[in-house]
Amino acid sequence: MEYAGDYDQSTRDDGKYIGVEDIESGEMTLVPLKRVRLRPAVSLGQEPNEWIEPAKKSRQEQNDSLIEAFGGAKQKQRVMKRKRHGLDQDMINAALDSANVEDISVTDSSTVETPVKTAAEEDILPPHDTETTNPDKCYPLEGYFPEYIRKDLEEFVDDFACDASTLAEWKSSKRYPEFILTQLEKLPLEELHRRKTSVYIKYLLFLLRLHAFKSIDLKQKDPFSSQDNESLYQMPGSCFDYLLNTYTVKAGKSRAFPQRLKDKALITILLLALRLENNSFCCNKLMADLKVGGKKICDLAKAMGCKAKMNRKAQVPEIILELAAPLKFPAATPAPRRRR
Repeated sequence: MEYAGDYDQSTRDDGKYIGVEDIESGEMTLVPLKRVRLRPAVSLGQEPNEWIEPAKKSRQEQNDSLIEAFGGAKQKQRVMKRKRHGLDQDMINAALDSANVEDISVTDSSTVETPVKTAAEEDILPPHDTETTNPDKCYPLEGYFPEYIRKDLEEFVDDFACDASTLAEWKSSKRYPEFILTQLEKLPLEELHRRKTSVYIKYLLFLLRLHAFKSIDLKQKDPFSSQDNESLYQMPGSCFDYLLNTYTVKAGKSRAFPQRLKDKALITILLLALRLENNSFCCNKLMADLKVGGKKICDLAKAMGCKAKMNRKAQVPEIILELAAPLKFPAATPAPRRRR
C-alpha cells in the first residue's frame, strides 16, 4: 500500500518549529512545521499476479486454529497429536483414494456407492450349507479345522481328565476360562464321545487364548504359553502353525492380528460353543471370558445367520444365541455415500 501526502491548508501553523544548524557558521535557522495529511493510494499499474493472497485454510485447519487459541487442554492435546502423526483428513482421503483398484472418473457433484460385503463374502465364515434344514449340518464340524488337527489334538485331551474334587479346585483357582469349566462339567460319560467332545473343547480353549492376544504377545516365540502354567496351553506343532497362519498375518519379523481375522476367530468360537450347547446357549459366561460386549455378539450372530435374543426376565439380562436352519443371512446394503 502506498500513501500520498499534501499540506493541510485548512489549518494554521501549530507553533512547532524544527531547528537546522549550519555547522560552519554555527547559526541555527528555525523552520515552521506544517501539518501533512496522508492518504492511501492504490497503484493502478500493478498486475493482478503481483498481489500476495492470504493462504486459504481448510475447515479442519480453521477448527484447529480456534482450538489452539481457545480450546481446552485435552482438545489441544488431540490437535497436537494429530499434527505430530500427520493424520489429517486430507491425507486419509488421499490414501483411501489411492487404494482403489479401479480408476473411476466422476465429477465433483457425483457420488459413488459400494456395497458392504457380508461375512460370507469377506471369507470369515467356515464352510456352511444355506439349504439344509438340519441345524447340525449348517456348519459341519469338519469345516472348523482340518482332520489332521483333530487327530493331533486327541493326544492332548487327557489334560481334561478330572474328578469332581479336581474340577472344584480348577474352578477356585480359575485354571481355565469359566465357559470351558462349564463344558468340562458336562462331558459325556461314554469314552469315544467324551474324547471327541474334548477335542473341540481343547480347540475352543486355544481360540479363546488366541482372541486375547495383543501385539506384544505375537512377538513372543510361543505366544500360547502361560506364565502360571506352561503346560496349560500345550498343543501340537501342527495346531500352533494352523492357528497362526489362519488367524494372523505376517508383519515384518512379527505377526499381526487384524480385526477381520479377529472376527473370524470370534465367529468360530461362537459356532463351537453353539455345537457344544446343542445350537442354543446363554452367551454371558462366554462374553465375560472374551471381554466382548453384547452388541458385538449380536452383530456377529446376524453375520452367521443366527438369532440373538435378549432375556430380560432373568435376574441378570441374558443374551441367548440360537442356530436355526435354514440359515438367514442379512442382505448386503450399500455403504454410505462418499463424495470423490
